[in-house]
Amino acid sequence: MFNPAVHPRGDTAGNSGRPRDLTGRQLPASVSQALDRAIFMATDSDGLKEKIRRWTLVLGVLQITVGCMIGFIPPSAVAWFRGIVSAHIELTANGVLMIALGLLVRELRLSPSLLKVWFAAVQLGTWSNGAAGLAAAFIGTSSKLMTTINEKFPPPHGTDSAFVTGALYLCGVTIMLALLLTLYGLLRSRAPAPDVNA
Repeated sequence: MFNPAVHPRGDTAGNSGRPRDLTGRQLPASVSQALDRAIFMATDSDGLKEKIRRWTLVLGVLQITVGCMIGFIPPSAVAWFRGIVSAHIELTANGVLMIALGLLVRELRLSPSLLKVWFAAVQLGTWSNGAAGLAAAFIGTSSKLMTTINEKFPPPHGTDSAFVTGALYLCGVTIMLALLLTLYGLLRSRAPAPDVNA
């Protein structure tokens, strides 16, 4: 963070490029280098945020689109149509969740590494949820984790699909990770300073 008592880079005497304090004295080289690193890291982090924000919004809209397209698959095309209904609902709902999270990216105070983990968790969690239902629809086998839907609409080939179960576990873990990182980033974010000129 910049010290309000530090002048911008530049020397009125033209002798040095190092910043000065309010008394006109040059700051030590180590302090100047630290300021340079802070400026670079802040700029780099902002650029990463914008990229992640854009792709989160684009992929969120794509996920909603895919969810809507899945809804056009006829019952005769799959072994267990209830899986199609599940995938349709989950992909459209999770697409909306992804868009909502994407709109919060600028407010998240996360390191670049955590921001990348957040993005990966959002993508894995939201897409794997719909993928579980889609896979169950075509193979006709669901998971024991889908107890309610299994009771009301029993799949023709049982409830022991390792892929569907794994996808649901992946969904649960990664979405919770993404939500916790979102909450952590929001809690660390600082409220904007009041405008003294207003």
